[in-house]
Amino acid sequence: MKFWIKKENDLAPFADWLDSYTFSINRDTRSTLFSNLPKTWYHMEQMALEPIYEDLYIIGISIFGIDKRVSRRLFVDCWTRELTVSIPVLQYEVWKPTESLWNSMLSFLTGDHWEISFRPTDAVCSRHERRSRKKIDITGCDCVSLFSGGLDSFCGAIQLLQKGASPCFVGHNEYPKLRQVQESFCRDFADLYPSQSPVFVSFTAGARAPYSNTLGILPETENTSRGRSLLFLCVALTIARIMGPDVPVYIPENGFIGLNVALTNGRKGSCSTRTTHPFFLSQLKQILKIVGIQNPIENLFAFSTKREIVQQVKDTPAFQHNFDKTISCSHPCVARYNRTGNRKYPINCGYCYPCIIRKSSLLDVTDSGEYTSTVNPSMFLQMFSESDRISDLNAVISSVYRYQNSNDNALYQLIHQTGSLSVEEAEKYLRLYKATMEDIIELFKKDSGMERYIKWDIS
Repeated sequence: MKFWIKKENDLAPFADWLDSYTFSINRDTRSTLFSNLPKTWYHMEQMALEPIYEDLYIIGISIFGIDKRVSRRLFVDCWTRELTVSIPVLQYEVWKPTESLWNSMLSFLTGDHWEISFRPTDAVCSRHERRSRKKIDITGCDCVSLFSGGLDSFCGAIQLLQKGASPCFVGHNEYPKLRQVQESFCRDFADLYPSQSPVFVSFTAGARAPYSNTLGILPETENTSRGRSLLFLCVALTIARIMGPDVPVYIPENGFIGLNVALTNGRKGSCSTRTTHPFFLSQLKQILKIVGIQNPIENLFAFSTKREIVQQVKDTPAFQHNFDKTISCSHPCVARYNRTGNRKYPINCGYCYPCIIRKSSLLDVTDSGEYTSTVNPSMFLQMFSESDRISDLNAVISSVYRYQNSNDNALYQLIHQTGSLSVEEAEKYLRLYKATMEDIIELFKKDSGMERYIKWDIS
């Protein structure tokens, strides 16, 4: 399936691309790919972004839009998509040599077959003629940190602040209540660290259905979205460059999630992120080096479990004030449909895979926060035995069983299946994987009814 990315005042599809679906990126008129980021740059007093960084943004939002709008059900196996894409760039000669790297990296990221090609353009979306009256002042910031509102990014923010840094926190505004939570966290950071200058910047991004002159509007949408995390990184890099060419971008995510080991053999699909896997990051860094983008990228918690991350900051006032409001859930909006759910802010469901990992990370904290489901795991399994709501919990139980019946050699093989790793990385990830599984087992052992599902001695 072919896709043509069209910037404002750019060429329409021609020749072999006439039957492609078009995603448009316009500043002042209706677009099928849209974001408030160009206005955010403007409010940061950037009259025009450097061309290579504008190109990076265009590539990121193009991948995001295609990943979000192209249903896997349209393809033969209802999963692996064949995606051929033409993307306009201002620095064509610089980006052209990276096409094969993009194809390899994106195939790893989303589990699809990508064929990216760049074409030259002189259409610019980041140029402004007049200075904005509204200013986002990031002159006091010295680094950029991704800030989702989850427990990992929350702990990462505190760790940076404890070290004396003044981060620009970048968050994706997926829905208004989440932004309110992110903003409240950052206001609290500013109060607790008055000698530093943390700033919160929120960006929006969306995609409407693309159109083809020969095929019409592309039907359906997709509910997996690994491309969103790539856009997140691209956005952070553009903001880091406004601050300086060497300003670092931090990704605070625990290594267990970054490694992304499949819970079962039947769950090797594309529902989880791979953006912090070492293989993905090494390929992205290689691309950035080729095109001359110097801002370093680092995962603060590459080899830490979620529980170890919490232990580093759990005694700080910043953590104790707000950790219970962090959102690690895969579907926090469930509270909207739950009559007992808290309407003031999003809430963790308590039974999905990320929530189980979250609960196991807070075993050393007195109160693990509010959840829409507060029943024990064994009760939950009995209550919803005929529902798909227990699919994540069943998968975690299966992964515990596999772990308990595997030696280190088998676990090494499991870890290597996630992507290319060095010997040193594999050693570190083996320790990390085993530690996280032991945390999950400790969580389950608090519920004696789980013995019927996982055979252990609870005495």
